[in-house]
Amino acid sequence: MSTRSTLVVVAHPNLAGSRANAAMVAAIGDLDNVTVHDLYAAYPDFRIDVAREQELLRTHDTVVLQFPLYWYSTTPLLKAWFDQVLTINFAFTFDGTASELRGKQAWAAVTVGGDPGFYTREGFNTVAVEEYLRPLQQTLGICQFEDLGHLKVHGLMTGALSDEDLALHAKQYRALLASGGSPATTLAAVNPCGDDHAAARVLARLAGTHEDQPVDA
Repeated sequence: MSTRSTLVVVAHPNLAGSRANAAMVAAIGDLDNVTVHDLYAAYPDFRIDVAREQELLRTHDTVVLQFPLYWYSTTPLLKAWFDQVLTINFAFTFDGTASELRGKQAWAAVTVGGDPGFYTREGFNTVAVEEYLRPLQQTLGICQFEDLGHLKVHGLMTGALSDEDLALHAKQYRALLASGGSPATTLAAVNPCGDDHAAARVLARLAGTHEDQPVDA
């Protein structure tokens, strides 16, 4: 088990009715080093307690942003959270001095409705998911986080994601959070081709019942 404390900011408008996000949250709920923070449960009226949110960020080493891709972006409440919580002098500065977030790590856990082929030059959406995540990458960089990349899973709307693959993805998610691993380095090491589902199978076998072992070992 990692000694790093991790804040998982979950931003799904209907978590109870979701498939992938609910499975992912269920997989990590009992990890001692992880705080699961459901934004839509905390702020159904979008009245964000900025002081509370900033204190949560201060008291955790790593931040994971978990959300479904909505119209090529984050969900509305997560965008409002960025706008209201990541304020000047707390999250970023204009003069190059350290923000209160400098040295913390962050990564995204994204669920995607379309199949991988939808996000290619010839596909329905014409560009890769990574292109849609560039504003998020820029935000994390400006806020002086160490950006560890993202973990994604496809096929939620098309039915291409099987129950087996979803279970493996959730197990991979748990293993990453339990170990303090990085999705960028772990997935690249396991599967350079970038097939997250195949990587999930390998990492799930690596993790087994020994979640105190680093998944990228």
